[in-house]
Amino acid sequence: MGNIEAHDFAPVRADERKELNLSKKISYKQFCKHLKGEAHESMLTELPWGIRDSVSLYEKMNVSFNAISELPPELPLRLPHLSHIDLSYNRLQTLPESFGLLFHLRTLLLSNNVLRSLPESFVHLVKLECIDLSHNQLKELPDEMGNMEALSKLNVSNNKLKLLPLSLGASKTLTLLIANGNKLESPPQAICSEGSKETLHFLRKLYKVSIIDVPKRPSTPLNVFPRVRGNQLQSSVINPHSAQIQYIQEQTDTTNTPMRIKTPLLPPYGASELDAFQLRDRIIGVIYGAAIGDAIGVATRWMSPDECDFYYSKDSISYMDIVHDEHRVRWRKGDWTSNFDVFMLVMESVLSWGGVVDELDFAKKLRDWSKKGFPELGDSEGVVLSETVQKILKHKAFVEDPHGTAVRILTEELPVENGFDFSDTESLFDEDVWKQQPPRQANPDLRSFSTASVSVCDHFGTDNGAIIRTAILGVPFFHNLGEVTENAVRICRATHSDSRCVASCVVISVVIAMLLQGRQLEPKDILAQASKCGLQYLSDDELRDEMMTQINISDIGSLKTNESNRMSHTYKPLAAAMLALHTQDSYREFVMKLIHEAGDSNSNTCVAGAVLGGRVGYSHLPADWIQGLRKKQTNWLNTKINALLDMMGIP
Repeated sequence: MGNIEAHDFAPVRADERKELNLSKKISYKQFCKHLKGEAHESMLTELPWGIRDSVSLYEKMNVSFNAISELPPELPLRLPHLSHIDLSYNRLQTLPESFGLLFHLRTLLLSNNVLRSLPESFVHLVKLECIDLSHNQLKELPDEMGNMEALSKLNVSNNKLKLLPLSLGASKTLTLLIANGNKLESPPQAICSEGSKETLHFLRKLYKVSIIDVPKRPSTPLNVFPRVRGNQLQSSVINPHSAQIQYIQEQTDTTNTPMRIKTPLLPPYGASELDAFQLRDRIIGVIYGAAIGDAIGVATRWMSPDECDFYYSKDSISYMDIVHDEHRVRWRKGDWTSNFDVFMLVMESVLSWGGVVDELDFAKKLRDWSKKGFPELGDSEGVVLSETVQKILKHKAFVEDPHGTAVRILTEELPVENGFDFSDTESLFDEDVWKQQPPRQANPDLRSFSTASVSVCDHFGTDNGAIIRTAILGVPFFHNLGEVTENAVRICRATHSDSRCVASCVVISVVIAMLLQGRQLEPKDILAQASKCGLQYLSDDELRDEMMTQINISDIGSLKTNESNRMSHTYKPLAAAMLALHTQDSYREFVMKLIHEAGDSNSNTCVAGAVLGGRVGYSHLPADWIQGLRKKQTNWLNTKINALLDMMGIP
C-alpha cells in the first residue's frame, strides 16, 4: 500500500525485530492536506492484516501520518511487547477496550487524531510514562488517571476538556502536565495556560496536599574527519610524506605562483599558533558545529518550555526523537534546516570565486537556492524563514544591486511621518531613523507557509536571517581581522541593512577568526576585540549599550529566547554564541541546555554551535550527532570542506 515495505510478521527473536515503522513520509503540501482531512492514496486506512494474523515481537510501532480510523481489538495479543507506540496524525476516534492489555507500554503518542474518549482499561497501563493526547476532541479524562503507577508526562492540550481529574493532583510520579487550549473550569483555563508548574500546583492544592518533590533521574573516541587532499605540494624535504612539513614549506614559499593559484586562501606563515592539524580540526569544528547545532536545534523550535520537557530528555536526544509537526515537517530527521543551507551558500560562493567574498555572487546563489534549494540533496525549494529575506527576494533589482535593494526594503517599512529622505544617502544607516520604527508584526502575505514558522521581530529588518550564515566568514582570512570584518559587512548588507544586524555579524565572524588564530587569550579578551570591531557600526550610544547588554549576558536563562516579538532578533543567537564562548560545558551539554530554552532554537544553536565547534574542534563534537546526519548531506558537506581545506593549503 504505497509506502509500506513487505514485512515478514512471523514470530522472531526480539533482538532481530525492534521497530515496526509504517509511518508515511509526506511533503509539506501533503501535510497541509492531511490536516484538512484529505488522505493521500498511499496512506494506510487500517493496520495490515499480517499484524492481525500473527504474533510479532516488535517493541516499537510507528504508524504516524496515515488515515487509520480504528485499531483492531487483537492488537495487544499480536504485538504484546510494544513499549512505544506512535499513532499521531491519524483518524482515530476511540481506542478498543483491549488497549489496556499492552502491559509493557511506556510511551504513547496519539496527538492530532479525533479521539472523543478513552477506554476504562486505559488507567491499567501500569508502565505507561509518557502520554500525548494533544489536538484531539476529548471532553473528559478517566477519573483514576492520576493513579497510573508510572505516569510522568501528560499532554492534553487543545482538546475540549472542562475538568481535569483531581487524582492528577495526588500523583507522586507526574512531573509535567500540559493543558493549554481547552475550556477548563477546574483548574481555571487561565491557570493552565500559564504552564505545567502552575497547573500541578493548583491541582495539588485542591487535593489538599503540599507540593511533592519528585526524585530526579540519575544522571568516546575522538571524531576523525575523512580528509581527501586535492592540491598537494611537491616537496623535496627529507620526509616528503610529512603533511606538517609540507604545510610549513608551502606557507613560506611565497614565490610559488602556481601553488598560490591552487591555494588562494593559504594563510601566511605564523598566522596561527595552532599547528596544521589543530587548525584543520577547528575549521571543520566551526562548520560541523553549525550543521549539527541547526539539525538538533530544530527539535524545540517555537515550543514552550513545558513542551520541551514533555517531548525530550534534558540530557540528550537523537534526531529520531525529534517530533514531526508543522514546524519540523519540512525537514527529514537527521537533516539540517535552511539556516545551515544559507551558511553553505556563503561557503560555496567563497569556493566558486577562489576565496573572493562577493555579495553579487551570493545574491544570485541565494535567489537560485530559494527557488530550488540544493537539487543534488533532493531539494525542490529553499525554505526562507527570514521575513526580511522573503521580502528582498521579491525585488527584481536584488541580484544586480543587493545592498541598495536591502536599504530600499528597510526604508519602505518606515512610516512617512518619519520624514525619511530617500535621496539622502548619508542617512541610509542613521540609527536615529531606524529607532523611530514603531513595534510591528510581520506581513503575513510574505510567508510561504505556517505564519508561526517565519522569523518575526518587533522592528522589520532586525531578524537573524543574516547572522545565521556569517560564522563561515571568519575562516577564509582568519589572520586578517580587517578583511574578516569587511566580508561580514558585505554579506550581511546583501539582505539586512540594519546596523544591529551588521554589528552582530561582525562580532561572530571576528570571534571565529580569533579562535582560529589560536592565541592564548581568555574568552573575555576575544570578546573585547570582537565587540570593538562590531561597535564601530553602531554610532548611537543607546544601540551600542543594547548590544553590549546582550553580549554580556551571564547565563542561558537570561537569553529570554521566548521573548514576545523578539524570538528571532539578531541579538538572540549573538548572545547565545557569547555564552558558548565562555561555557565550561561540553558541546552536547551546552546545546541541550540551549534548545530547552526553545524560541528560535535552531538559529541560536546554529550560531552558538559554530563558535563552540571552533573552540573544541571537530574531534570533540558528539559523534552520534555527526553520524546521525543524513549520509547524502554528509558526503556532500565533506566534499565542500575538503575543497576549502585545499584552498587554504591545509593537510
